[in-house]
Amino acid sequence: KTVLDWQGSVVEVSSSQFRNAVAQIKLLNPNVELDLSGLDEEKEVRDGQIASPPDSGN
Repeated sequence: KTVLDWQGSVVEVSSSQFRNAVAQIKLLNPNVELDLSGLDEEKEVRDGQIASPPDSGN
């Protein structure tokens, strides 16, 4: 495999894990209406807010 093939595989697995985590949260909280607006697998929680990760300079 090429580096690009591996990168694509990593992104695909990460996205799948993210969707799985969201599905589990919904299943474990059936009586809670979850607001998923603004939810983004590429963002992180920082200082109590959803934010883009710091630029790594790459």
